[in-house]
Amino acid sequence: MSEISNRENFFTWMAIHTVSLLTIFIFFKIIFQSTSNINGWTEYQTLLVLGIASLITGLGSLTFFSFMYHFGLEIQKGEFDMKLVKPIDVHFLSSFYWVDFEDVIIIPNSLILIVYSLINLNPPYLLINFFVFILLILSSLVILFSALTLIQSLALKLVRVDSVANFFWSMVNISRYPTKAIRGISTIAAVLLAPVALISSVPAEVLFGRFEPVWILTSLISAVILFILSRRVFMSALRHYSSASS
Repeated sequence: MSEISNRENFFTWMAIHTVSLLTIFIFFKIIFQSTSNINGWTEYQTLLVLGIASLITGLGSLTFFSFMYHFGLEIQKGEFDMKLVKPIDVHFLSSFYWVDFEDVIIIPNSLILIVYSLINLNPPYLLINFFVFILLILSSLVILFSALTLIQSLALKLVRVDSVANFFWSMVNISRYPTKAIRGISTIAAVLLAPVALISSVPAEVLFGRFEPVWILTSLISAVILFILSRRVFMSALRHYSSASS
């Protein structure tokens, strides 16, 4: 109802998200006018990564990204205390609190870019690739959700962790680029970029037919381990939480 009452704002955000994706699309088009590939990644493989990363961002906005925006503020104002007395899991209630409906345009834009890239790539065994791709997309969402849970667990102790939450958003933005194409970096940098590669580059590889079992298994196992770990950390922090309003 709020979005309908403020239609101009809603359509403005739709235009901004569309222009933002189009800008990065044009950027890659310009880059690939001068080269055929970047460390083995072709133009349409790179655009596929961009489309998949944008799709994950859109799905996150419609599900748990509100956890990043509101959680610390609720604790600061004392509004989080009301959730503790409700007959529902407080982790779930805090994570899936609000749907950022103004970001809904990201999903169809991303799907158009994915289809455009696949038409030009024309990968073999696309149907088989698609089923593994869906599994990896779910895995990527779980990894992001778990990372955000770990970050927001700090808010139960420190109240405001805006700067750390901004780091999470930076990680989401970096996933728009083919991280696995980055070579010649230090071991520390490679370790830091590996989780980002799992988010979008690995699903993209599977979709265009490049199966690397080590990366696929790492993505799936990481999702399970991170979810269990983040859940335990959050619930442990919750047990030691004292109301910020009192």
